[in-house]
Amino acid sequence: MVWSRRLDPVDSQIKREFQPGNPLELMSAFIFALFFLGMLIATQLAVTYLPKAGINILAAITGVTDVTPFVMGMTQAAGSITPLKVAAAAVLIAAASNNVVKAIYAYSLADKKTGIQSLSFLIALAVAGLAPLLWL
Repeated sequence: MVWSRRLDPVDSQIKREFQPGNPLELMSAFIFALFFLGMLIATQLAVTYLPKAGINILAAITGVTDVTPFVMGMTQAAGSITPLKVAAAAVLIAAASNNVVKAIYAYSLADKKTGIQSLSFLIALAVAGLAPLLWL
């Protein structure tokens, strides 16, 4: 919170090179819904047919995209199809993987100083997020 409230030492106008479209466009919503459904199906197939290692690999891969459908699938399977510890570990891995991907995006798309700061904080957050795996 404090970090985001700091004043920028360089007070310059931001030049927009890209004008975003309407995020509420119907086609975007359908594509997102199909992706969401596909991830839910992939998660259910993984928890049904793959061992613990397969679920963890899917969790790491899911972190590259949106983790919400994976987390929803894991919470539905936790305790019934999948042991609770396996589901909890998979959610932690997916969240940490997502933080690493965001760190890479920030580093590659931001200016050098902001990119390095974002990279270090998000990697630290990913490592801290994986710490509970030591007890699972």
